[in-house]
Amino acid sequence: MLEKFREGSQGPGAKIILGAVIVTFALAGVSSYLGSGSAQSVATVNGVDISTQALENQVRNDRARLESQQGESFAARWEQPEFQNQVRQQSLNTLVAQNLLQQMTNELGLRIGDEKIRGYIFGMQEFQTDGVFNDERYISLLRQNGMTPAQFVERLRMDFAQQQLTDALVNSEFSLPSEVKQLAALQNQQRELSQLIVPVNKFASDVTVTDAEVSSYYEKNKAFFQTSQQASADYILVDMKSISADVELAADAAESYYNEHQSSYAQEDKRKVAHILVAFNDDESAAQQKAQALLTQIQSGADFAELAKSSSDDTFSGENGGELDWLEKDIMDPAFETAAFSLVNHGDVTTELVRSDFGFHIIKLLAVKPGKVKVFADVKTTIETRLKDEQAVSRFDELVEQLAEQAFEVPDSLDIAAEETGLAIVATELFSADEIPAPLNDPKVAAILFDQDFIAEALNSEIIHLSDTQSVVVRINEYKPQTTKALADVNDEIVERLKATKAEKKALSFMTTVSAKINAGESVAAELASIDASFTAPEWLSRFDYTKADFKVLSKLFSMPKPAAAQASVATETSLNGDVTLLKFSSVRDAEMNADEATRLADTLKNMNAQANYEMLIQTLIKTGDVSYPAVEAAE
Repeated sequence: MLEKFREGSQGPGAKIILGAVIVTFALAGVSSYLGSGSAQSVATVNGVDISTQALENQVRNDRARLESQQGESFAARWEQPEFQNQVRQQSLNTLVAQNLLQQMTNELGLRIGDEKIRGYIFGMQEFQTDGVFNDERYISLLRQNGMTPAQFVERLRMDFAQQQLTDALVNSEFSLPSEVKQLAALQNQQRELSQLIVPVNKFASDVTVTDAEVSSYYEKNKAFFQTSQQASADYILVDMKSISADVELAADAAESYYNEHQSSYAQEDKRKVAHILVAFNDDESAAQQKAQALLTQIQSGADFAELAKSSSDDTFSGENGGELDWLEKDIMDPAFETAAFSLVNHGDVTTELVRSDFGFHIIKLLAVKPGKVKVFADVKTTIETRLKDEQAVSRFDELVEQLAEQAFEVPDSLDIAAEETGLAIVATELFSADEIPAPLNDPKVAAILFDQDFIAEALNSEIIHLSDTQSVVVRINEYKPQTTKALADVNDEIVERLKATKAEKKALSFMTTVSAKINAGESVAAELASIDASFTAPEWLSRFDYTKADFKVLSKLFSMPKPAAAQASVATETSLNGDVTLLKFSSVRDAEMNADEATRLADTLKNMNAQANYEMLIQTLIKTGDVSYPAVEAAE
């Protein structure tokens, strides 16, 4: 929703700040995380509660963002409880930071004027039709997103006020040439590496896991073996598409409409004209005298086209004798258009000067294309669609109003609402917050489905407008809270985890032995032969050569000290897939930096400094403020 902190800030630091400061507003909305609508809070920031539902909304948004970034690999990572916990903690940190920033913004008295808000809204393409702000579209889109204009304006006001604060961090940063040079040297540096990659499964064949080990692991890590909370719901959907499909028109409805509105299907005359323009310049009176003199010459028999070429200030058309493209009504200046369409015969010239915003015109009629009325057969389908849509809209509005009324009057059941509207009650299977079925996976519906207050009340929701063509009322049918899985259900999973851990330890022990022998200058041929492995040929790697080495291996490589002359540095690292790699790092070489790269790195450094300032500000606000986590404190 908001503009970038500054034009051209494309570096990773700026994007991190933008994500941390703005994304929550754009995706979750201000009201969703200020603590309203839930009896239980996951954090309190200087007296302001962050609700459980706000956290669930943020987790859902962060998960969707990560999934879009990481693609297919995300699903496997999301299955890991540790990763889910990391995302959840980061989501909570984001909400805490947002509250702290908002409170600081209020304390500093940062304000945005109505004129800027109004100008920003009028300039948003989402609210424009043919490049012009459309009030009906504005209201409609806000309603689809569950907001009133007042709420939207207030939200923008808060967003822009916070942007003032973050701009102070971002725009005040700079980088020194020496810093840029140092960063370039580090970033472009290449290191020569030979790898010994040992799959952990080579050490898994003789690994055993006892029942006691499984039980102990289960007891210590129950938090990782939780079922997701689940719910099933009943809902009634009012769908314009279904309504429209059921609309039946009378046989003569379209033709009757055509006969009553024939003027709407008439094509206007088109005119081809030529003109001579005398622009006002700085003296309108002189322009009028010049134009009148030209008109007098034409009325005395002078050639219109020749005068246009020699005297018209519209030099583009003047080169072609003043000729313009075909004109239709409601396109040109009103005075020009009125005069052009008042001419009747080919060759007629306006008897008086025509004044427009551009100057004085003399207009000549060159040709006329008479208008005509479209025949019924050509517009029959269009008319039928229009009539069906009109009836469907009327019926849709009627059903929405009726459903909202009945669902409110009989709040503990949808049966009466279904009976009165003739719409079906749809029952879902059990689903988790991450797998809400359509059409209930709309953010406005998802926000209430796992709200504890809504679940406890067991009543119908208010009517929820999904779009201009769909509205729904929903109620919880069944709810299953999060529970700890039984040991029997996760026994095999724990056994595999423990086996992998033990195998990794054996692999690391093996690598320690190999590393010690290499450092002592001894042969490791026997050890490598025992697992049928060998070092790769040495190759030069850059810091981002992820196709040639694992991410963790590269990180380890570029954190190792520069090796002594003629002696390789050796280290061990476990890769992302669990395999163990022995790194033999032998040499370093630097790369040159060009001007374009210097500019890019200078921006990167500024963004990195801005990010550091942002994190420092948040940490300072946390230390000086009153931030508590009731759920964690209660558990302790």
